[in-house]
Amino acid sequence: MRLTAESWIASQADGFLPYGFDFLADKAIEPNRMSDANLIRQTGSAFALASYYDYTQDARLRDPIRRTLSALSQHSLPIGKGRLQRLVEGTRILSFPVARWKLKTTLDRLGLLYQPSGDGKVVSPDGKYGGALAGTVALALLTEIIYSRASGDDSFAELRVAWVNGLLSLRIPGGGFRQDPLSIDDSDYDNGEGWLALAVYCDMHRDDLRAASELSDLDDALIRRYTETPSVTFLGWGGMAAAQRYRTTHDPKFLAYLRRQGDNFVERFQDRFSADGNNCAVMEGLATTLAALKASGEKDTDRVREMHDWLSSQASRAWRSGVKPIFVHPEWPTTRENFWAASTSR
Repeated sequence: MRLTAESWIASQADGFLPYGFDFLADKAIEPNRMSDANLIRQTGSAFALASYYDYTQDARLRDPIRRTLSALSQHSLPIGKGRLQRLVEGTRILSFPVARWKLKTTLDRLGLLYQPSGDGKVVSPDGKYGGALAGTVALALLTEIIYSRASGDDSFAELRVAWVNGLLSLRIPGGGFRQDPLSIDDSDYDNGEGWLALAVYCDMHRDDLRAASELSDLDDALIRRYTETPSVTFLGWGGMAAAQRYRTTHDPKFLAYLRRQGDNFVERFQDRFSADGNNCAVMEGLATTLAALKASGEKDTDRVREMHDWLSSQASRAWRSGVKPIFVHPEWPTTRENFWAASTSR
């Protein structure tokens, strides 16, 4: 982790990391542009770095994180929601299972998907709303929250509030988050990232009653949905979010949900993962889930042993292949220490 952070300090001049390099063509990938996949990985890495800074208090990381937040601010677009849009969404029309393409095009034509003005902001790779993913603004928000807590630097407070409002503008009433302002569909990744961001924000800013109310509704909606229809792609971010909520509230419904997700992994999902594949994303959520279960006193059940053994075997394989996954350790007692792993999850 230390070597990775030092590499970031050395290579990040404009706020972002090099996205990739095509060795066959001998040129950088996306040298003069940025895709939505690039941007969300940049924000995921920034969140991981902010979490590492929170953990180590290495003062050298302050300027790189500030540069990234400033760069994300430059990529942010205003967004709002008018009264008519709120009324339409209040009918739960966004959750209708039929004729969804026609519904989307009609809402877009009537200007009822979003307003390009308002007190919210979303983060776009190219100045367009179509690529401004809910997960990107969620991870940008998490970066600022963790950084401001660790540093005491509140200079990005206005941006934080705008990102919260932007994330909430993408909320589907009674559901998760729209993938972007031009979409009426959600995704497991966006739902998990948005849930975690709102959970951490509300823990640190408990005077924001509107966000707290939205979070309470989101808790119930996502627990209900992913209990009825478990998803392995939600397990990573959703596990971290549920563990955060349990740690904050001590409400047994979150612990019950984590136990069910642990059972789902053991009984339904475990055999889907190749021993030779990159399973870091599910390792993150499973390690955090396991840590929460152990913190609750569950230490020697079949579920815990199965999860622990799978994580240990995956960590050993990763180590032998050259990846040093010390950041995903099932013995860590809280979710905070597992946040460093977040940058690999998409």
